[in-house]
Amino acid sequence: MTHLDGTTEEPPLEEAEARSILDGIEGPADVKALERDQLPQLCGEMREFLLKSVQSTGGHLGSNLGVVELTTALHRVFDFKRDRVVWDVSHQAYPHKILTGRKDRFHTLRRTDGLCGFTHPDESPYDLFHTGHAGTSISLGVGLAAGMALEPDPPHVVSVIGDASLGAGVAFEALNHGGASRPKMLVVLNDNEWSISRSVGSLSKYLTKIRGSRLVQRAGQETKSLVQAIPLIGRRVDKALDDMGEVLRHVFVPGHVFEELGVRYVGPVDGHDVNGLVDVLEKVRALDGVVLLHVLTEKGKGHPDGPSHPERVHAVAAPKPPGKLEPPADAPPEAPAFTKVFARSLIDHANRDLRVHAISAAMPSGTGLDRFAEAHPSRFHDTGICEQHAIAMAAGMAKAGLRPVTAIYSTFLQRGFDQVFQEVALQNLPVVFALDRAGPVGQDGPTHNGVFDIAYLRTLPNMVLAAPRDATDVDRVLSLALKHDGPLAMRFPRGKVPVHEEIAAQEREPMALGRAEVLREGEEGGVVLWAYGVMVSTALETAQALADRGVKVGVVDARFAKPIDEDLLARHLSTFRHVLTLEDHQRAGGFGSAVLESAARIRVDGRAASVRVLGIPDRYVDHMTTREEQLASAGLDAASVTRVVTQLLGKVTA
Repeated sequence: MTHLDGTTEEPPLEEAEARSILDGIEGPADVKALERDQLPQLCGEMREFLLKSVQSTGGHLGSNLGVVELTTALHRVFDFKRDRVVWDVSHQAYPHKILTGRKDRFHTLRRTDGLCGFTHPDESPYDLFHTGHAGTSISLGVGLAAGMALEPDPPHVVSVIGDASLGAGVAFEALNHGGASRPKMLVVLNDNEWSISRSVGSLSKYLTKIRGSRLVQRAGQETKSLVQAIPLIGRRVDKALDDMGEVLRHVFVPGHVFEELGVRYVGPVDGHDVNGLVDVLEKVRALDGVVLLHVLTEKGKGHPDGPSHPERVHAVAAPKPPGKLEPPADAPPEAPAFTKVFARSLIDHANRDLRVHAISAAMPSGTGLDRFAEAHPSRFHDTGICEQHAIAMAAGMAKAGLRPVTAIYSTFLQRGFDQVFQEVALQNLPVVFALDRAGPVGQDGPTHNGVFDIAYLRTLPNMVLAAPRDATDVDRVLSLALKHDGPLAMRFPRGKVPVHEEIAAQEREPMALGRAEVLREGEEGGVVLWAYGVMVSTALETAQALADRGVKVGVVDARFAKPIDEDLLARHLSTFRHVLTLEDHQRAGGFGSAVLESAARIRVDGRAASVRVLGIPDRYVDHMTTREEQLASAGLDAASVTRVVTQLLGKVTA
């Protein structure tokens, strides 16, 4: 403090500690050095830090607020320089990042060159994997434990998994194998009853039943304390009660799934009692085999809107940049997001066709299907984090005469590829796949970028691939998909539909299977841009920029990556000198590859145009503040495409 005479002195130690324990935490060793009665204050400061920091940067908030005490206790008990911790999905690893020396970089969270929103080995030796998909942490833990089992004093392995992720098939596969092979590892079940939305399914109900059994456990613990105090016979009676308690536990929680799998179950325990967690972790650390510690937490704990928020404050967006003006009252409304346009169109189709059903894999709000669920609750199906089941179920529904639409993020459809092949495409069933978040997704980065779907779906016979360029074509593609007697996948990006001169649906060329649409005629012997989906907007912007310089290029909305419009392509190969393809997908195996393959089959009299593919290069695109930055880094913005065209034509940009 500063006195009136200008002299200063340090505040008393007690006052400094009361002010901030978190400021003194530079790594897990500092957590271990604290007195136990300081841990609750540390947790309170961490929660306050998260509330302020994440709401200024954007990111996953609710899940991180819920694991503050659990994370602190884990770092207090284990030494993760030597021991191993795997966070399922890892979107809830912000407290872990704080305690492992990254607090001072939190202002860069999910921004270009900043902290990743998930665990990332390049950031810290405490992060083992760069993960973002659910259900895999137990498998990774079993593998780590097996790999270190022969060491003289094997490190401890801890896998943290949420109750919604535990419903994924791969999690049960791992428990099934781990229960039989019995590696020494701890599985922490972080049970907050939520994924993004509330957890669904029988497993969720089962865990709720276990939650209810806490009343029985508490009563049992109180009785146990009283019995142990009885002179002479206390211990013998206590042993009998232990045996009876084991029987009663199976009565109150029938089946006790985990122990039947060979996994030792402990819990449930209060996930917000940090010192209680430390005590429990100290005990279970000494147990052999696979131990599942059931921890009850509250998603969004400490947030004023947490208890009432429909997703328990799952994620928050960064505030608008300072100085950004609100649009005037008479300004035209902002363009809607692709997701919202898709949901509105699907509801309209369902209003007219009772066969239309919608399926989500734990992402009703992210895919817009929460609106469908309100409009047609009996025709909405949320399978939880079970993409394989969702797709196979859709195949069964299609076989029964329905028209199921499975709305799944592009990156998550990968998890059900075998069902897309075996149950849908091989059977040639009319299942519609709505691939939201196609292309780069900005702040979520490579685990969530939807840049592989064209490649992995295009190889399947019977599969049709389409991409609408704007709001009007979302509805037109969906109409075509619901009439098509076979599987069709339509992809669209995260973000708003492009705003350009809208052409009414009735004035556009018909949306026919495998037919592209010419939007701008090009100059013979010049360049034509074949663009797929939302990249049509970039192609039109490029064409206009070149037209302002006196260069005329053609623009084609390909509409389909399979089948390619080979009739139009044949004409363009013979008319133009260069065909340039644009896509927000990996170059390998994508739309441009499809055009190249078609061009190789087409016979052209005389010299055929060269085909050049513009897409995501053969690398993983890191998270950046915006999707637009990611596209620019891959050379897929209008300025970069304009430079490529001028180089092809041998002209210099103005």
